[in-house]
Amino acid sequence: MAGLGVASTQILPSVSKLPYLQVTAAADVRHDALAKFRKEYDAEVFTSFDEMCKSPNVDFVYVATPNELHARHVIAAAEHGKHAIVEKPMAVTLEECEAMNAAAERNGTKLLCGHTHSFDPPIRKIREIIQSGGLGSLRMIHSWNYNDFMYRPRMKHELATSRGAVLNQGPHQVDVVRLIGGGMVRSLRASTAIWDPARPHEGSYVCYLEFDNGVPATLVYSGYGFFDTAELFWWVGEGGQPRDPETNPRARKNIRGITNSQEEELLKEQMRYGGLRQGEFSHEWQGEQHQPFFGLTLVSCDKGDIRQSPDGLIIYGEEGKREVALPQGKRGREAEVEELYQAIANDRPVFHDGRWGEATLEVCLAFLESAKERREIFLSHQRPVQ
Repeated sequence: MAGLGVASTQILPSVSKLPYLQVTAAADVRHDALAKFRKEYDAEVFTSFDEMCKSPNVDFVYVATPNELHARHVIAAAEHGKHAIVEKPMAVTLEECEAMNAAAERNGTKLLCGHTHSFDPPIRKIREIIQSGGLGSLRMIHSWNYNDFMYRPRMKHELATSRGAVLNQGPHQVDVVRLIGGGMVRSLRASTAIWDPARPHEGSYVCYLEFDNGVPATLVYSGYGFFDTAELFWWVGEGGQPRDPETNPRARKNIRGITNSQEEELLKEQMRYGGLRQGEFSHEWQGEQHQPFFGLTLVSCDKGDIRQSPDGLIIYGEEGKREVALPQGKRGREAEVEELYQAIANDRPVFHDGRWGEATLEVCLAFLESAKERREIFLSHQRPVQ
């Protein structure tokens, strides 16, 4: 585990239970977090990423370090012969993506780009239905999400390096839409906005894109904590767990009640692995569980429309409306690790590989370019769905 921040509290509880995986090491700069990790997992700990990669007990590294370090750490892992999963965004520039992919290819290591909601069972099922041709040809895709992202506690650098919601939340929607649409985005026109001067980074965007085959899609996102898309799904949260209707108002109130950046950083520190509030942010939910979703995805074909439901999909076809219930299955980080494991152990292809991750980042960066220049952006690093 590279980085024991908040993401690690969402990754470790689920993946550590997979029968074919053993958590063997972690690297971080916080000695108290490392001490807790060593005790909890009986594992090696390092303050140096490179030293961890030298360990013979490490086969693959889950890179959950700050965005600006992703490229450096993935390349170092590859140079030490270690496979890697890297959190979204894959990197912060396409040049970094190219260097990461070159390192993995040069050293024969597997690289998987997560964490996005294209791993969710309902999204994969939509792709399967489209491939089957049962509803005819795909005609259009819409993905809309409203949540409290901009009012979650942050370290000073975080919103800057992710350009607010664009590189942090954007990959979820882009991966979902690219998976459903076949992967090959031709061009897009987007607008981004900063609504709150106290959070001076992009917190919303609207994008219209077209695939090579002419299929259009819209992506709409707001992280300003007013309307909550979960309201449309009987308050089912992003991970499939119940979501408190007061989540958005409470998040806005809590952040606006903080008087300085040091106070906010202290709150974020408490959310990281080993922090006083770690358990509040873990995704290890033991209660009622539904399908995960990142806002509303609505897909139209010749012979019907498809959207998510709390437990699967609803199809509106020529013979009426029907619901398709889906098994829970592996999701999120479990699904990512499963994909990488199958690639290493059984020589299966990595679908969400470095080239796929680079194509997703290209779309997200094009949001910013299009918004700044107020013009259509044509893309050149896209990859088709395998």
